[in-house]
Amino acid sequence: NSFTLRNNQVKKVSFLKMSAHKTEIIPVKCHDDEDPVLRAGVAELFKLYFDELFELGCDLGFQGFQNEWIDLPGKYDFGKMGGLFVAVSVPEGAESQKDSKDVVGCVAIRPLDDNCGEVKRMYIRKSHRRNGVGNLLSQCIIDHAWELGYNEIKLDSLERLAGAVKLYENLGFSRIDPYCECPEEDHVCMNLFK
Repeated sequence: NSFTLRNNQVKKVSFLKMSAHKTEIIPVKCHDDEDPVLRAGVAELFKLYFDELFELGCDLGFQGFQNEWIDLPGKYDFGKMGGLFVAVSVPEGAESQKDSKDVVGCVAIRPLDDNCGEVKRMYIRKSHRRNGVGNLLSQCIIDHAWELGYNEIKLDSLERLAGAVKLYENLGFSRIDPYCECPEEDHVCMNLFK
């Protein structure tokens, strides 16, 4: 993986080369001058995330999740100690995501308090799983959390999302007692300290 600054943006950009494509991780701020495809891609991925969890028997309606893709960036606003990033698949030979409209993954962070951020909405399209995209997004959001000044990151997931839980454990997250409400029996909470 390589990290570069792009157009003096606040965030690092990560690349992962896969076959005839590379994956670029970029911030999404939902400003008027930003490519609207990025915001639409996030909204689509949020909907896919919701639908996939619903198919697995988990309804995120209790979190008011349906409003998140309408109110972007919402609680993930960079100006409010948050952040929202997407993974974009870029064809070989293309200079950047501007030549590609394939948003394949997303991750966000929001503040829990002044010292702790919460990772939310990690989602990778099924067609792009198990090839490093989740790791790139995770590293990006962890780096961003430390840059924001957080000393701790928390997240919650479900045991039935075994790949996600394993990824978080491999990144050094530890299981902790629940810090948030969730009606699911296989709810798992984790944290990572700086």
